[in-house]
Amino acid sequence: MMCSSSSLLRNVVATAMLFTGNVSLPLYAQVVPAVQRPKVVVISLDAFGAASLHEPELPAPTLQALMQRGAYAAAMQSINPTITWPNHTAMITGDDAGLHHLLVNGLIVNQRAATPPRIEMWVPKSRLVAVPTVYDAAHQAGLTTAQVDWVAIEDTPSIDWQFAERPDPDGVIEQDLVRQGIITHDQLVHFGAPSQAWRDRMYTRAAIDIIQKHHPDLLLLHLLALDSIEHETGFGNDSGRNTIAFLDDRVKDVIDAVRAAGDFDRTTFIIVSDHGQRSVHQLLHPNVLLKQAGLQAASANQPSYCIVDGGFALVFQQHATEASTRQLKSLFAGKPGIRSVLAPTEAAKLGWPTPTQSDQAPDLLLYAADGYAFRQGDTGDYVTPTKELGDHGYPNSDPLMQGIFIAAGFGIRPKGEIPAFLNVDIAPTIAQLLHISLGTIQGKPPTDILKSPGRVAERQVPRQ
Repeated sequence: MMCSSSSLLRNVVATAMLFTGNVSLPLYAQVVPAVQRPKVVVISLDAFGAASLHEPELPAPTLQALMQRGAYAAAMQSINPTITWPNHTAMITGDDAGLHHLLVNGLIVNQRAATPPRIEMWVPKSRLVAVPTVYDAAHQAGLTTAQVDWVAIEDTPSIDWQFAERPDPDGVIEQDLVRQGIITHDQLVHFGAPSQAWRDRMYTRAAIDIIQKHHPDLLLLHLLALDSIEHETGFGNDSGRNTIAFLDDRVKDVIDAVRAAGDFDRTTFIIVSDHGQRSVHQLLHPNVLLKQAGLQAASANQPSYCIVDGGFALVFQQHATEASTRQLKSLFAGKPGIRSVLAPTEAAKLGWPTPTQSDQAPDLLLYAADGYAFRQGDTGDYVTPTKELGDHGYPNSDPLMQGIFIAAGFGIRPKGEIPAFLNVDIAPTIAQLLHISLGTIQGKPPTDILKSPGRVAERQVPRQ
């Protein structure tokens, strides 16, 4: 989906008018909220790579208008591992996985047992995230919090309004949408059946409903369509560009809603992504090697299994020792498609926790080489070809794993492009804008793009 430079300029100018108040918004009634205080809207566009953002004819006039009005990073570095849940958690805690301990999209259970481990997604946030979050601090400070399709956020009392990744058909926001004819009860019950683009439209409509009726001080919104299509087709093609255009419209929908709700002049918009994406053509099956080595047999003294996630694999071994870890390393080192094989102390240098710090941490970390991705399966060949697919999870030093950061609106200086940004700096940025404190964290607020340091609330959220 390409457009000429002149038509792109017209789109950017037209969209920029939205931010100067020259566009009428007839779809929403004007409502003036009772409480006049700063607000932050965070929109995460899953898998939106920094490389895509810098394409000169990217069909994203809303994002480009935000970039012109505020500040945007040349790239935003993800934490390791470069996948969805750990990085969304880094963005709202200000800490990397070495501290928050979330390594996959869920909780790893049955690790270091005689049978294969598995990942449980729908467990309480309290079991997944080892440190407090910015929404915990906001809620504790008396602010109104909301989330739509955020992750690692199940069953938390710190969220006031929500429309979850798996929506509750009887939830308040869900029922609001049913009454408006936006969605049916049956569609809520079978929410995973339609396309990701349809779900992202529903997530956006839920966010609009929350903005219109509840005026949250902090709203977290997560949209997944780009990640979904790139996993199917690879990175850097028109399928991804077309999806970016679709997501750009969803961002505009949210901005329109904020303005119509009367909150625009005191709202900061932060647009981020959790990671980038790269294309792969070969698949690796590390459990095949473990099985061939007899480490998954019923008689194995130290049974060993892999949890895989695209660019990395976690090896768990029952009763692991330094000697057995060295033997595991020799099993994988030098094999086709293996970029690196890291013991826990080596992985810790890249921001991973060790097994002594968290039972989620592996006894051995594998990284795949460019063009390869790890997959489950313990039969057949170790390496198998595939059509072009997209994946992530590679080291966060990989340029294609870098995400995006755009900030515009209340409290943001019009700085234009700024140097590379760390995603652990998102949480303290939100905290500074909302005048709350996160206590001691790894991230630091980017004072060069904030109009004033702001007043920090006295209330501190203790670190665990």
